[in-house]
Amino acid sequence: MSATRTATLDGPIVQSVQVSFVVLRIATILLALGWFTGNMRQVPPGSQVVVTRFGDVVGVQQSGLVLAWPRPIENVVLLPSGERQMPLKIAAPSARIAGIVDDMASSDDIPDTAGLYMTGDGGVVLLDASVTWRISDAAAYYVAQDHVQPALRRLFLSVAIKVAAERQLDDFMAVQPERAADPAAQAARNAVRGEIVAAMNSQLDALTAAGAGLGVDVTRADVTALLPPSAKLSFDAVLDATQRAEQGLATARTEAERQRQQAQRNRDEVLTSAHAAATERVANARLSTANITALSERMDAATRPGMLDQIYRERIGSILTQAGATTTVDAKSVSRVIIPGATP
Repeated sequence: MSATRTATLDGPIVQSVQVSFVVLRIATILLALGWFTGNMRQVPPGSQVVVTRFGDVVGVQQSGLVLAWPRPIENVVLLPSGERQMPLKIAAPSARIAGIVDDMASSDDIPDTAGLYMTGDGGVVLLDASVTWRISDAAAYYVAQDHVQPALRRLFLSVAIKVAAERQLDDFMAVQPERAADPAAQAARNAVRGEIVAAMNSQLDALTAAGAGLGVDVTRADVTALLPPSAKLSFDAVLDATQRAEQGLATARTEAERQRQQAQRNRDEVLTSAHAAATERVANARLSTANITALSERMDAATRPGMLDQIYRERIGSILTQAGATTTVDAKSVSRVIIPGATP
């Protein structure tokens, strides 16, 4: 009887059950180890993790090895790191309003995401924008992550309305040709983007101070300014007229400068001719009076009779050669020379 009982205990059924229990024990141990080490993971570069315990955030860790209690005690959520920049396209409310409906529907150049804003000088501008943001507080972002992108869109729209109302249309795009290359105008257009970023971050800080922070900040705003199609046609006409006027002014300035230079050349020629004629006349006058001047400088009371007699003899010959005939008389009786035909 005991032998039969021993054979029964050592039979194949008992051995199978024992093996099953051993396998079950090993599987249980392996499952326990897997469960216990389930939240031990390597965080890759460019990422960070938020560790939650029963839904409450208990820690934030950057790239590296994360050691956490197994789920459901603790949960590890992988998020982008604070250095990663993430773009967000701003889908503004439809700009198809009264007076622009047909233009907006028929224009292929206007994006559907562009929003319509009124500027401080009464102009209308379409802004197609996108913002770049990053996670600054992983714990706050984890709590509000489902609301971050809608909140950023609303913040941008409110900030853009305020900024547009404080700016002129030319601060968004070059609508005045004379200010297109103005450094001050270009700086104002670049400052609009920075002002939008600063205003959005200021409102995000206000939310954080109120205990409703989103855990993000805006690093960049890309804004493309467009004109409504109907206004664009008017601005193009004004630009074309302005360009034609500037071309006419440039032609007039060129012609005026040409005439001024021609007048300057004529003036220089007249002055040169006048100076040359005056110099020639002065030279002729000096040549004509050179003998008289020299004689006056050399003449005195002692030499006067002799020099007059010398001049008489030098000049009388040329005078007499011009006469047709001459009659001479004795100078001692009559001190005259009679030249027939001479005027008394």
